[in-house]
Amino acid sequence: MILRRFALVVAVVAVLAGCDSGGSDEPPPPGVPVTNQTLPPPTLSPNTTLASALPRLLQVADGWHQFEVSPEQYDLIGRRVHQVIVREKLWDQGVRFGANFDREKDLHFVMIKPGFSQLSARQILDRLLAR
Repeated sequence: MILRRFALVVAVVAVLAGCDSGGSDEPPPPGVPVTNQTLPPPTLSPNTTLASALPRLLQVADGWHQFEVSPEQYDLIGRRVHQVIVREKLWDQGVRFGANFDREKDLHFVMIKPGFSQLSARQILDRLLAR
């Protein structure tokens, strides 16, 4: 039931994010690095580096930061997304959020676009995780 509600919230957020008037074809502001990170190779052990601890940055594309999270973190984020994104007025600052999971791969992930909030995607994720 919680997952259905969360999926509905994500669907609404995704639709509203599509209504954003900002063009995605605009180049990033000067001084903002453009990165295109990919998933680590499947042969890499999750215990290899501290960076493998969840939440873990999977990739950055078109300003969206994709983080892998644990099922518990995913549930917590689902309960806090309205408080953080809407009530803290981050939505008004261009922050966008999405989430999904792949049951077959047991992969839960969230996507954050910081907009012009002056916060990093990691800072927004920390707020969603009540850190």
